[in-house]
Parts: sequence; structure tokens; C-alpha cells
Amino acid sequence: MRWSLRAVVGSLQLPVAGLGLTIVAFTWWGAYTLPPAPPGSDGFAHGLAGFFLLLFGLVGFVLLVVGLLIPPGPGYGIDFTRRQRWLFAYALVAPLVGVAAFFAAVFAPSNPLGIEDYSFAVLSLGVGSAPLAVLVSIGWKAVHVAVERYGTRTSQ
Repeated sequence: MRWSLRAVVGSLQLPVAGLGLTIVAFTWWGAYTLPPAPPGSDGFAHGLAGFFLLLFGLVGFVLLVVGLLIPPGPGYGIDFTRRQRWLFAYALVAPLVGVAAFFAAVFAPSNPLGIEDYSFAVLSLGVGSAPLAVLVSIGWKAVHVAVERYGTRTSQ
């Protein structure tokens, strides 16, 4: 039996997205159950743990979005529309633009344009809107599947 590249890559859609979702869930659980810094400490270990939880969460989110961007194989996987895939691509790129804007504000010399204010706004919009784009796209697909499955029945 000969496998095509599309079938092999398509078979990775749900496992990669599932792995990313699992990492994000464990990261949230880890952040929620993280005990507070003991009194009298400088909080360095607590901050370092939070930083690594942030990195693991980012890796999980990237895996989730990349997994959902993989086109499905023949007969399995989730077949998203082109617009839904654009939302996933936006969710992948928006945090990178936000982080780049943050570094531009941190490392740019002082200037009269007020780049600091704009860069923090771009960071907030980019990081905050990326999960929203993923949720909108998955919800859009769920509504589409429900309408296809149940149709528009009217009671008589």
C-alpha cells in the first residue's frame, strides 16, 4: 500500500492539535496551582516558574494552531474553509507581531512619536486576539457542522 504525502501529513492534523491543546491545558493547570511565593523571599523562583509556564503555554498554543492549519487527509480530520484557515494563520502571526512590537518599544531609543504607547497596544491586541480567533474559527466550524447535520427543521 502506497501512502501519499497528503495522507501522511493529513493524519497528523488532530494529533498535533491535540498535543498542543494538552500542553495548554497543563500549563493553565500549572499556573492555577502554582503556590504563591513564600513571605520574605524575593520571588525569583516564582517568577522563573511563571516565565517557563508562559513559554510552555506559547509552545502549546503554536502546536494547536499549526495542527489545525494542517489540511486533513482523505476521509479523516477536520476540513476547515479557507476563511477559517485565515483565522488560524492570523492566530499564529498576531502574537509574533505583538512580541516584535514589545521588543521595539524596549530596545528602541526614546523618540517623540511615542512608540512605547503604540507598541504595548499592539502587544495587547495581538496576544489577546489570537486565542479569540481560534475560538471563533472552531465555533464557526461547529455551527456549520450542526446546520449541515440537523438542517433547518420546522415543527409542524
